[in-house]
Amino acid sequence: MKSSNMLEYPTLENLWSYLSHFYDQLDETERDQFIFEDLAGIYQKNGRSQLFATCLQYPEQSDLTVLPAGIYLCADCTGQNKEQVLKRVLEIAREDYGTEPPFVVELIVISGILHWNYQIQVLVKED
Repeated sequence: MKSSNMLEYPTLENLWSYLSHFYDQLDETERDQFIFEDLAGIYQKNGRSQLFATCLQYPEQSDLTVLPAGIYLCADCTGQNKEQVLKRVLEIAREDYGTEPPFVVELIVISGILHWNYQIQVLVKED
C-alpha cells in the first residue's frame, strides 16, 4: 500500500479525488508503473493515522508498506460507533489471542451517496 504524506482522515473532498492524490505524489516517469485499487483506507501505527491506497501494480520501491499475511480480526462499523468497535476488537486481540496488534487498518466502505462506513482490521497472528 502507498501511504499519503498529507492526508490523515477521509473527507468528502479528499475521497472525491482520492486516487489522483496518490498518483500526484509520484514522479511523472513512475506513474504508469503503478495501478491503485479503487479502495480507500486508514493505516494507524504508533499513534499516527495516514490514508492509504492499495497498490495492484508497482515497481520495487522502499516507501511502500506491505501488510503481513496472517490472521486478522475484522469488524464492520459506522463512523458513529467506530471508536467503541475498535476498542472491543483490540480487547479481543489482547484477551483471546494474547497479542498487542502492531497496527490498525480501517477500510472505508462506501455505503451510499456521500456516506461511508468502515471495516476495522487488526493482525493477531502473522504467518
